[in-house]
Amino acid sequence: MKILWAITGAGHFLAESLSILENLALDDNIVTITTSKAADEVIQLYGFNEKIENIVSLNYENKHIKDEDQEFSYPLSGKLTHQKYDVIIIAPLTANSTAKIVHGIADTLITNIAAQSGKGQIPLIVLPVDQTPGLITTTIPPYIRKDRCVVHENCIPMRLCPNDAINPPYIDKSKCVSCHICKDICINDALVVDEKIELYIRKIDAQNTQKLSTIENIKTVYQPDKIVEYIKKIEKE
Repeated sequence: MKILWAITGAGHFLAESLSILENLALDDNIVTITTSKAADEVIQLYGFNEKIENIVSLNYENKHIKDEDQEFSYPLSGKLTHQKYDVIIIAPLTANSTAKIVHGIADTLITNIAAQSGKGQIPLIVLPVDQTPGLITTTIPPYIRKDRCVVHENCIPMRLCPNDAINPPYIDKSKCVSCHICKDICINDALVVDEKIELYIRKIDAQNTQKLSTIENIKTVYQPDKIVEYIKKIEKE
């Protein structure tokens, strides 16, 4: 299949989405990855730049197109109507982009892609992050607690990091690849990896998420693994 996978600036569901994207690319599907400016920042914060590069390298037809690479007319989204993709996926999808899509606003690369998918009658699968009102638990990027960090020559995480990303009391997010080698090895428990926090989902954002399914070509999924399930259904059609 020829797949266009768009990523917005959400950390929630990001790791799971990239894992599914990687598996699809490994299964000989051709993938075009598009990222918003916020997504590029979040991907770097979580250390997933190398994963994106590895996915693109799996097939010479794969590509990564950034919002900043496009002009104001967003030529990629305009090409969707004649350079057919079998399916378009936006995962994860932020509350901001969700609100724009349900209100017909197309002023970014990814919201343009959503609009053009309907005009081109291309199935669009979306994985919104703000689903129901209330608290959710999500994982934040790794960081170093300055109140616990004791800078010394024998810093184990600094010595073992294969990418020289750890320079106490900071982590160089441009070098971090989220390999988790540093997890649980700081003797002062200063290096925090996979910390969970709670975020509150507003009622208005959850309401917008519910409206996504009222748009003709959009299929809303609420768990990352459901993406593959619906791709298989599209393949059979």
